[in-house]
Order: sequence, then structure tokens, then C-alpha cells
Amino acid sequence: MRIREAAPADENKVLELLRQYCVEVSTPWSDEHLLAGLRPLLLDSSKGVVLVAEDEEIFGYCVLTWGWGIESGGQEALVDEMYIVPSKRGLGHGEELLRAAVEIAKLQGVRVIFLETERENPKSRELYQRVGFEEETSVWMSIKL
Repeated sequence: MRIREAAPADENKVLELLRQYCVEVSTPWSDEHLLAGLRPLLLDSSKGVVLVAEDEEIFGYCVLTWGWGIESGGQEALVDEMYIVPSKRGLGHGEELLRAAVEIAKLQGVRVIFLETERENPKSRELYQRVGFEEETSVWMSIKL
């Protein structure tokens, strides 16, 4: 397996994986919605990066975006999404991909990395904890604009 930063030429394959993710988590986002989030990251790493895991072809991704926070003391990152195709799960690829994202964040000068996960997803939480993430008592809230 190889991990690398995705390039614009990877758009179609990453979009295919984003669609699979949407089906798996029952999120009915359109291709236009997905591409509006994906394309800027493929074109400009000042907003974040998309890492891909591949062997003969891309089978997983991790989206890491940049932010800033007073509480964090500066640069922050968000693991926005991570996905590994079902046939490649349980082999350590997700952990390797997440560890690569942590290393990229360190190089970027990030002080804190955040991620959001569902309480009903204990397998993912176990993975995140193995990499060093800890649960917080904060509650995420959002407003769509």
C-alpha cells in the first residue's frame, strides 16, 4: 500500500469513493455537492489535503482541512472524512492512513487535530483511539448557510 496526496487527476476515483461513503452512511449528497467540497482541496493545499491509499488503484481516502483556534493556540486541522472500501478494512490501512494524516498535520504546524464520529460507530472510535485521539465532552453544533 502507498499513501500520497491526491491530485486533480484523481478526482473521478475519489468521487467514486465519496459516493460509496454516502451510500454507506445514508447521506444523499449530489455529485455537485461532493465536487464543490473536493475540487478546491485537489487544486489548493492551503485549504487542506486529500490523502489517498492505493495499491493497484485508490481504495481509501482521508480528508484533512486546516483551521485556526484560540483554544488550540493556533493552527488546527479537522479530519473531515475518512473512508476505506469494505474489502480492505481490518488490515491496518485505515490506521496507516490516519497516522499519515497526523504526520502531514505536524509538518503543517498544526497544534490540535479534531474529528467527529458517531457514538454508534465503536470500530471507528477504537481506530481513532489507537492513533491517540481522545473523546471530549464538547458537543458539535452546526448551521447550514
